[in-house]
Amino acid sequence: TLAKHVMNIHMNALQATEVEGEMSLELLKKYIAFCRSRCGPRLSEAAGEKLKNRYVLMRFGVREHELDSEKRLSIPITVREALLTMNSPHIMQLEAVIRISESLAKMQLLPFATEAHVDEALRLFQVSTLDAAMSGSLAGAEGFTSEEDHEMLVRIEKQLKRRFAIGTQVSEASIVQDFTRQVCKANFQFPSHG
Repeated sequence: TLAKHVMNIHMNALQATEVEGEMSLELLKKYIAFCRSRCGPRLSEAAGEKLKNRYVLMRFGVREHELDSEKRLSIPITVREALLTMNSPHIMQLEAVIRISESLAKMQLLPFATEAHVDEALRLFQVSTLDAAMSGSLAGAEGFTSEEDHEMLVRIEKQLKRRFAIGTQVSEASIVQDFTRQVCKANFQFPSHG
């Protein structure tokens, strides 16, 4: 009958939607485990070249922002500068984009990350990291500290090294109390009685 036919169309459409829609968490976990066990993609030559060029352009954009705002962000201006500071967070950011690209390829069980994977990884990086850095939302996060804050942290680290011998165990509360007393003595002037 017509009613059964209409019902079958809608019921089959629902089943197709479930198959094409979201995966269950359990199925997603199994798929990720399968992908991890089956492939370890690397950047293709073209994807690597594209990433290099886009990274340099991104850095140029950050430099323009720094000049406009007269505020230094801690992302390196050039790949050369990043290479000179190999252990810096800047290299870690570039490596993160590479890992994201490779992970996207892995989810498709591909042996190489393509230019499309690099595009998506850079898009994710752009919206998550650079936008937050340029708005100041990452203040205090590793690699995103202002020069002034970084200098203060270096001074505090030097004071800690002078105050406490390497290898000694001191509670965090003791350190905070000690520094609070030092800061209060240095910055607080008692009113004169008189």
